[in-house]
Amino acid sequence: MKTEIKDRLPLRPGADLSESDPASSAAVADLLDAKIIIGGSRAADTAFTKTLLQVSGFSQIDTAADGDGVLQMLRQGIHDDRCDVDLLIVDDDLPGFDAEATRLMMDQFDEWRLIPIIRLCRESHWDHAQVLTDLGHGVTSLLYHPMTAESLPPAIMTALAVKRERDVSFQHQLQLEDELANLKVMEARLQFSVSHDDLTGLANRRRLEQSLDLSLTQVRNFMSTSALFYIDLDSFKVLNDAEGHEAGDNLLVQVANTLRRFFRVNDTLVRIGSDEFAVLVDNTDETTVHKQAEGLKNLFDGYSFEHHGHHYHLSASVGVKMITQGEITTVGEILSHANQACYTAKKRGRNRVHFYNPEDREMHTLRHSVQWAPRIRAALKEGHFLLEFQPIFALESAEVTHYECLLRMRGEGGVLYYPKEFIPVAEAMGLIHQIDFWVVDHALDLLRAMPEHIAFAINLSGNVFLDEKLYPLVQNKLKQTGIDPERVVFEITETSAISNFDLTKRMVTSLRSLGCRFALDDFGAGFNSYSYLKHFPVDILKIDGGFITDLDSDPVDQLLVKSMIDIAHSLGKKTVAEFVERESTMELLRGYGVDFVQGYLVGKPQPDISPGKIKN
Repeated sequence: MKTEIKDRLPLRPGADLSESDPASSAAVADLLDAKIIIGGSRAADTAFTKTLLQVSGFSQIDTAADGDGVLQMLRQGIHDDRCDVDLLIVDDDLPGFDAEATRLMMDQFDEWRLIPIIRLCRESHWDHAQVLTDLGHGVTSLLYHPMTAESLPPAIMTALAVKRERDVSFQHQLQLEDELANLKVMEARLQFSVSHDDLTGLANRRRLEQSLDLSLTQVRNFMSTSALFYIDLDSFKVLNDAEGHEAGDNLLVQVANTLRRFFRVNDTLVRIGSDEFAVLVDNTDETTVHKQAEGLKNLFDGYSFEHHGHHYHLSASVGVKMITQGEITTVGEILSHANQACYTAKKRGRNRVHFYNPEDREMHTLRHSVQWAPRIRAALKEGHFLLEFQPIFALESAEVTHYECLLRMRGEGGVLYYPKEFIPVAEAMGLIHQIDFWVVDHALDLLRAMPEHIAFAINLSGNVFLDEKLYPLVQNKLKQTGIDPERVVFEITETSAISNFDLTKRMVTSLRSLGCRFALDDFGAGFNSYSYLKHFPVDILKIDGGFITDLDSDPVDQLLVKSMIDIAHSLGKKTVAEFVERESTMELLRGYGVDFVQGYLVGKPQPDISPGKIKN
């Protein structure tokens, strides 16, 4: 019987007769293992049908005497969202079973929707209307009593084979739907990541630029007003460095949630940088913006953050740019102006709000720096720096024994720029050490050609004494030129010496061990002058010119200068008085016992001090 059934198995849908192979033994065994429910009110007929199927090789057969029994078996067959029932064989007069109602009910559940129904009819004649009705109600096929081995098993195998194909097709459909759903989720995540920050979930700069573009359209066409808040967390780097990036990330998430609660849902919140946030507020007015800005400043004033038992109090600098119809600009300019306002707020002490103003002094300084940075780089590359020399007069020998090296920069058209114009920019841009090293290299080259009684006083920036490269540079240059190290006097300002006292003192001590001398410049300008003088290893004190300019007419300056000279001498140090421009001043200083004088009375800075032009 099994061989007969195998030979009568239907082809898979879409198979070509010329290419088909007989069904495999595994496929036949799988169909014979299907679970079948027989529903009939006549026990004898039901038993005969079951026996006929068992003889044909089917092993999982259950019977039910009414429609409720069939439904109960269908319910019990559901496991893990699948039903193990493969086929219903139902008599047409089964009590409580209506083919149309049952099929409609089964079609509502994926577990039952694909289960075929074979209806067993009593009438042996063809009823065309009944066939159309049954098939229209989901009955797979109609069979008539009495059942025979030639008609029933092949029909059942065909129905089961079709169900297996439908099961496979349905599983493929579910897989495709899952893949499509996953693709949609991935697409949504990708679209979200394109316009949002991964850490905080806030919008990113790209999204902000798009929103600003829409805001500008509204301002132009509807004369509305918008505002862009630019928020920079103060001292965030301290927390990030002290506690690590995990703590920093936690703080940023906390701040993002705080901003969400503070602003409206339709305001555009953005994380625009590592510790910088921006908020675009549309359809507002200047009064409301001022209130919001002040509220934002108060919100972050003393902002507390705890990590592993450590408490940190932070604040924020807030820059605000109003976007009004009277000042139509571009998206890039709006972002730049808001950033500039925030920069100004930080420069003016942090923890404050500042509205953008094109006249801000801080921005003028910043623009000045931006303009000067490429000039400085070009001057270093193309050799546009030069030295001028101002004589220092020794009162005891009545001759010029030193020259102070003064840095200049040559610009276009031969214009000379003085240090106050480019040194602050060089310090801010990290170029100052290159300039310092250039000065040392060129000054010592020039000193080699000078008479042996001439010394150079070389001005260097304070931070260069923290650079470990300075010592080997000076050491190698002295060996290369053969200059007596005592002819080299490095000048360091009092404020620079104080700011990094221990490290600066170490470098000064190292250079003095080579034989170089040191002068403490602008002595007396600070409040700790005498305290640091006791411990700082210098050979010469240069009295700040502010005490010398009006020395002959100011009794207080006279007392102070005299005390500086006396203390310096008591410590075994020489003294230099700067800004000496009158003979009367010179005579007073001579009476106080000053060692050297420098100023226009002695000589102005000059670019050429060839040995033949040395002033005595």
